[in-house]
Amino acid sequence: MNGSRLLGLSRAILYFALTFATMPVQAVALWLGLKLADRLPRLYHSCTTRIFGLDIVVRGTRSRVHPTLFVANHTSYWDIEVLAALLDVSFVAKSDMIRWPLIGWLARLQRSVFIDRKPANVGNHTSEVAKRLAAGDNLVLFAEGTTSDGNRLMPFKSALFAVADQAPADRPLTIQPVSVVAVALDGMPLGRSMRSIYSWYGDMPLLPHAWQALTLGRLTVMVEFHEAFAATGLSRKELSSLCEDRVAEGVARALSGRFDDAAQLRRDDAEDENDLYAAA
Repeated sequence: MNGSRLLGLSRAILYFALTFATMPVQAVALWLGLKLADRLPRLYHSCTTRIFGLDIVVRGTRSRVHPTLFVANHTSYWDIEVLAALLDVSFVAKSDMIRWPLIGWLARLQRSVFIDRKPANVGNHTSEVAKRLAAGDNLVLFAEGTTSDGNRLMPFKSALFAVADQAPADRPLTIQPVSVVAVALDGMPLGRSMRSIYSWYGDMPLLPHAWQALTLGRLTVMVEFHEAFAATGLSRKELSSLCEDRVAEGVARALSGRFDDAAQLRRDDAEDENDLYAAA
């Protein structure tokens, strides 16, 4: 699909200008232990989604409980931009991401928790998860363990829910399943063949994929927050199955086009957005 090179170049320039201006501010805020370090990433991602032309439509109510483990499907690096624009969170990321140019630095500045997602090794990386949950930090877990083509939900890996075992002993861990689906380009519904504009999976090269998306119009992304629940008394398999079922329902709704009644919020409600900019 042909896009506008001028649009793509403009978006890229704005993105890198914003990113390189924000990175040292976040680094200093983290070093000094300022509250700004918790809120600046959301402000940054809210700006980047606007630069990239991502229109976020939200269904459901976001958990306000700390800590909350948000469990989402995963189709693209764009998912990180979208969720981080809506939530004050860090991500449970695969360990090799820390070595990625620029992306690894951004992940560290957002205080991502890096784990080896191989089922046999997940348990070896949970001490940092325990520390973060005890501090009341919210985390996002992409439970498929990899990205999909966006047309289907891949099975959730129950081993990844070992992070839920690290919940503080003095209070139950809240888990909220989340569905993230790209549904339209410039207002026109995306079909199966067009969903790869957003989805990044398999052996797709990163830079050509990102460049194509930057040169196109505005992508609408549906985010559905499902009912949150306490993880108390549930095994990893039960947590995985419950989250997978709810996320699958949300993905199916979005893919089938039944989302006209879901536009309860667009980006943030006014109160959240005022708080966000005031905190910055």
